[in-house]
Amino acid sequence: MKKILIFAIFIFLISGCVLVPEIPSTPFPPTQTLGGSTPPPTATIKHTETPVEQLIPTNAPIPTFTTVPTIEPSFTNTPQVIETPFPFESQSVTPAYIKNFGHPSEGCDWMGVAGQVFDENMTPLLNSVVLIYGKINGKIFENMGVTGVPEADIYGPGGYEIKISDQVFASKDLLAIQIFDLNGIPISEVVFFETFADCGKNLIIINFQHKD
Repeated sequence: MKKILIFAIFIFLISGCVLVPEIPSTPFPPTQTLGGSTPPPTATIKHTETPVEQLIPTNAPIPTFTTVPTIEPSFTNTPQVIETPFPFESQSVTPAYIKNFGHPSEGCDWMGVAGQVFDENMTPLLNSVVLIYGKINGKIFENMGVTGVPEADIYGPGGYEIKISDQVFASKDLLAIQIFDLNGIPISEVVFFETFADCGKNLIIINFQHKD
């Protein structure tokens, strides 16, 4: 009995001296590399790109630009004298504004232009077309006459007459007169004239003459 007790105590002492292996703090040992331990992993931030709306459709044509060459103006010290191609010009004493004597019964209810055209010898020129055009009260106006018609003899040989209104009115540079030949080719410059709301100035005399 005494031997059994001693053996049991011996077994108890031996069991108390058994070393219990240390449990590691991490379940997996660190991985070894050629350069040493692998550094701890770093956090990776993922960027989510928001698609940008396409303002130009993919099938839109790509514009091309063409460079326009710049032309430098050239200057000369010599004045350029260009003669007018028109052989006739208005007389310096016209336009002249007088009372309508060709249609006395109409009085102020008439306004028109009359006159003569003279050649280089100051002889009245027949069969010249006289055109008056412009605007009256914002509306386009155009009327013509011919020199040498019998109705205009009251203004002198080879005279012309063109009515422009059945009442007097004032205007400035809204009406113009020009002379043409029978082929429709202009033979004088364009002459602008005024009108007046005056019964004593409702006949406008405009003469033309050949240039010297």
